[in-house]
This record gives sequence, structure tokens and C-alpha cells, in this order.
Amino acid sequence: MMIPGLKVVVPSNATDVIGLMAASVRDPDPVIFLEAKALYASKMDVPEGEIVDTLGSAKVLRQGSNATIVALGSMVPKALQAAAELATDGIECTVIDVRSLVPLDTTTILREVSATGRVFTVEENPRLCGWGAELASIIADEVFYDLDGPIVRITTPHIPLPAADALEDLAIPSVERIVSTIHKSMNS
Repeated sequence: MMIPGLKVVVPSNATDVIGLMAASVRDPDPVIFLEAKALYASKMDVPEGEIVDTLGSAKVLRQGSNATIVALGSMVPKALQAAAELATDGIECTVIDVRSLVPLDTTTILREVSATGRVFTVEENPRLCGWGAELASIIADEVFYDLDGPIVRITTPHIPLPAADALEDLAIPSVERIVSTIHKSMNS
């Protein structure tokens, strides 16, 4: 994210892989296209014909009034599942798929954070210097007075990501950890 001139894209589903890849290839600037290996086994129907998306556009995948969950890549399906579980307890969450870190769609993110007053980032990366830190900085600068609680980042611990599947699953945010973190923050 910090290197000027590079764009960074992270799709969370098959349709976005096609659309964002097409947009990346057509873009005049260099684009880093990151694929989440955890999503390789996921399947979905994609529309027929040419799909060309827009770089720098986040998608609101679910509307809610109590909190905003901002996720990227393989954390998007987990965020959606967590939002569905939280809804059964009366906590309605907006879920935003960031899709593009550079350019970052701050308009969509700030609008949704202002509407709910609470924000949680769900990141597959360690807490130190993650994309959520940059987003927290932007939110604090732009819409601090719209917040009803602290900005909460749900990340991996500051350790090298384990190679063993079971250990990797323990390090990466799970649906259960997302739900419990949001519950704890919303009820304190």
C-alpha cells in the first residue's frame, strides 16, 4: 500500500477475480493482484460474457444499523457469516468488502461507518502496520465524531503465519472470534 504508483487489489469471490483481473490488466499503472489461497476451493456461478470491474470500488454486501465490519479477501465470507450470527442476537452489521487497497474507496467506507457509529476491521495480516491501521487512521481523521465506540481491529497475532493447517486456522481470525470480539465491544 505504501509504494506510490502501485495499485493493490484483493478479490473475495470468483466474479470479482474475473472483473478485477480484467480491470487490472487494462489499467495503465502496475497492479498487485493478491489471491487468497483459502478461497481457492470456493465455488460460485459467474455471469456470462465479459466482466470488467472498477479498481478502487468497495462493495457493501450487507446493510445493518449497529456496526460496520470492513473485510478483505478471505475474511469477507467470515465477516458475512459473523454478521448473520450477530443478527440472531439483535446486532445488525453492515459488511463492506474493501476489494481494492489502492486506490481505497474511502467514500463508501466512511459513509457506512458514519451511519453505524461503530467499526471493526477483520484482517488476515498481523496487527502491526496492517491495512486496518491505515483505515483506522483515516476514520479517526475524517469521521471521529461520528463514532460511538473505539475502532476495533481483529487481526492475526504478531507471529509468523504457521505452515501447519491447524495452527494457521488458530492464528487467522475465525467467525467465532469475530462474533465474540464484536459482542464484547458492543456490550461494554
